[in-house]
Amino acid sequence: MPTYKLRGIDVDFPFEAYDCQLVYMEKVIEALQRRCNALLESPTGTGKTLCLLCATLAWRKSLGAFSTGSSKIKSEFLGSQSVVGSSQSEASNLPTIVYTSRTHSQLRQVVQELRRSNYRSYLIVS
Repeated sequence: MPTYKLRGIDVDFPFEAYDCQLVYMEKVIEALQRRCNALLESPTGTGKTLCLLCATLAWRKSLGAFSTGSSKIKSEFLGSQSVVGSSQSEASNLPTIVYTSRTHSQLRQVVQELRRSNYRSYLIVS
């Protein structure tokens, strides 16, 4: 599996990346490092989901070890708020990554994409 060094982060990608994918992943990492929002677009079929997942998880991995232990997810639907807590993230002040989607079919696609990568061991589906 190829590894690309983007903004000082080693990103494992399951395929030889196209130039547009490398630029996309670099912009994802840049936004995360700068702690700012990013509006990224790319044509259909360019691997946006896989690029987003690999870049984000590589960035998070560079900050410290993941906890795949007991994550607690609490939702308060009445106030339209969700509270997500992870014992390791709270204790070490590391960010927790939460990926959401509108439909189950989109979530299935994301899980399939993540399973293609070296980051599949960080997958927690609830």
